[in-house]
Amino acid sequence: MKINLDTDAIRTISLFQKLTGTHVLDSYDGDEIYFIVAENEYGLAVGKNGIKIKKAEVVFKKPIKVFEYSPDLERFIKNMVPQTKDISNQEGKIELKVSPSDRSKVIGKGGYRIKIIENFLKRSHEITSFKVK
Repeated sequence: MKINLDTDAIRTISLFQKLTGTHVLDSYDGDEIYFIVAENEYGLAVGKNGIKIKKAEVVFKKPIKVFEYSPDLERFIKNMVPQTKDISNQEGKIELKVSPSDRSKVIGKGGYRIKIIENFLKRSHEITSFKVK
């Protein structure tokens, strides 16, 4: 997995790593900050009772979402979208099935959240498309 990051992203990742003691593989900074942490480091990133995330949100002045990386594509998708019912992978074209009640939460306002998830998947697992049904 090779990802090119700009200077701001590197600073953001570095600060988050110092605050949480985790190894960050990727990030996205928008209205919220999303971090992909190394496998088995989700608990370390969040901290007991969410204390590390709360502290980081105060420092960054934004809500923070943390996802745990997995080299297994299906596991990685389920880490980012726990509401997943079924995953179809046809030659890099991912189709995700969620219940109708969870669909809007997964997609986000104007597709904001799903675009971020798709971007992470394209950068880490080289998928070609990602759809939620």
